[in-house]
Amino acid sequence: MNKYKNLHETQKFAIAIPLLFLLSCLTKHYVERFRISLEFRWIYEYASIGSLILCFVLIFFSLANSILILRDLKTKLLPKILWLLLSSSIFLLTAGLLIAIAFDFT
Repeated sequence: MNKYKNLHETQKFAIAIPLLFLLSCLTKHYVERFRISLEFRWIYEYASIGSLILCFVLIFFSLANSILILRDLKTKLLPKILWLLLSSSIFLLTAGLLIAIAFDFT
C-alpha cells in the first residue's frame, strides 16, 4: 500500500479511469436482468443511463489525463509512455471503434 502513496495524481487517475470504465460496463451488463421486471425497471433505467454517462465522462477524462501525463509527469521515457498508454487506453479504444464503424470493416 505504501507504493500507491508515492504516485503522482495523474498516475492514480491513470489507474482509476480504466477500472471505472470496466465497472461501468459491468454495471450496464448486470442491470439488464432488471429490464423485464415491472417492479424493478427503475433500477435498469437509472443504472443504464448512469453507466452510459460515466462512460462518456471517462472518455473525456482519459484524453485530459493523458495530456496532463505528458505535461506534468517527471519520469523516464519508458515509464512515462506506459502511464500514457494506460491513461489513454479508453480514449484509444473508443477512437478505434469509431474509426472501424466509420470505415465499416464488417
